[in-house]
Amino acid sequence: MTADDGQAVDHLRRLAAQLEAHSFKVCLDAPAGPLPRLHVTNPMVPTVSEDVLAAHEEDGEWWFWLSWAGRIGHAEDIATAAERVASVLHVARR
Repeated sequence: MTADDGQAVDHLRRLAAQLEAHSFKVCLDAPAGPLPRLHVTNPMVPTVSEDVLAAHEEDGEWWFWLSWAGRIGHAEDIATAAERVASVLHVARR
C-alpha cells in the first residue's frame, strides 16, 4: 500500500463512520492493486449501492468521488460528502 493509498483509506474510514452513524451499510475495500474504495449500500433497498473513492488533485487537495467520476465533496467536509452519497442512494436522512 502506498502513502497515497493510506491517506485514501483514512479519509474513507472517516466517511464510513459518518455513514454508519446514519444506518448505511459500508464496506471498505483496500486491495493491493486498484484504488481503495468504500462500498455503500442503501439499508432499505440492498440492491441500491455505490462505490466511493478518495483521491487528491494536483494541488494536493483530497476529494471524494463516486465510482463514475462524480466528485461529491472535499475530504475535510465529511458531512457534505455523506449527504451527497445519501442523495445518490435515495435515502431520506432522519
